[in-house]
Amino acid sequence: MVRSKTVWPAVALLTTCAVALVAAQTAAPPQTRQLSANGVNLTYVDEGKGTPVVFVHGALSDLRFWEPQRQAFASRYRFIAYTYRYHGTEPWPDEGKNYSGTTHAADLAAFLSGLKAGPVHLVGLSYGGILGAVVAAEHPELVRSLTLAEPALFSLIADKPEAKPSLDEFNTGVGEVVPLMKAGDMTGALKIFTALVTGRGPDAFDKLPPLAQLMFKDNGRTLPLVFAVPLPPITCETVSKVKTPTLIVEGAQTPAFFREIDKAVLSCIAGSRLVTIPDASHPMSADNPAAFNKAVLEFIAKR
Repeated sequence: MVRSKTVWPAVALLTTCAVALVAAQTAAPPQTRQLSANGVNLTYVDEGKGTPVVFVHGALSDLRFWEPQRQAFASRYRFIAYTYRYHGTEPWPDEGKNYSGTTHAADLAAFLSGLKAGPVHLVGLSYGGILGAVVAAEHPELVRSLTLAEPALFSLIADKPEAKPSLDEFNTGVGEVVPLMKAGDMTGALKIFTALVTGRGPDAFDKLPPLAQLMFKDNGRTLPLVFAVPLPPITCETVSKVKTPTLIVEGAQTPAFFREIDKAVLSCIAGSRLVTIPDASHPMSADNPAAFNKAVLEFIAKR
């Protein structure tokens, strides 16, 4: 039986491929700001006017991940994307002692409160989906709507017999990645993990654009923290506390373990619904940004 503590250390890497597949930025880099939240300064982009739509990236990433969404959302709403603690290129506030999902969720809640803009439309992918779900459950006053793009809530399916084959596949792949990372072979590790999480061929990493590779390098320093601090398990009971309107977004070509998670989230959050993005895998917001943007914009327009 696969237990949650087996998969949790790997969860923080789930957006590795998502970062890698982000296309080159289509416009001049945005100007960034900083907001003091939960004892640290968080860097963020803030463009547009109206109700805020806040984007939460995944592990080994930062606010640059959401470049394919910036213009589309800033033209209609207040687009906000932030970089959470220890990520991006800013100096660390300490040696990494507070790196954890609990810390990142608390930071996100403090960040949303610090915006002083009322409840927001919250969008999170992979690890960012975990944070979004936790904040929506614990601080419903901060969230107007919730979009979870393949949230990495592996603990929801860890004991489900029907999910065991896909979890075994995932854990086997992670078992090949970890030794390479510990040995300092980041490129080798990323090649294996990109193929695993996207379900694509072993040459997927070699096709990455330079900007995606730069983002990997900038956030590679978080790897020791990722594996040192497993996340606490999150149960269906926890997720069921989310009462805000919720959209689950899934890539049509995503691996089976993500589909199992999405199915579980749908059953846990009352009233949630699923939208599938064609021609896309786990990093659907980068694989097919036009379809992803359309789905999320249509959802939040009704909220």
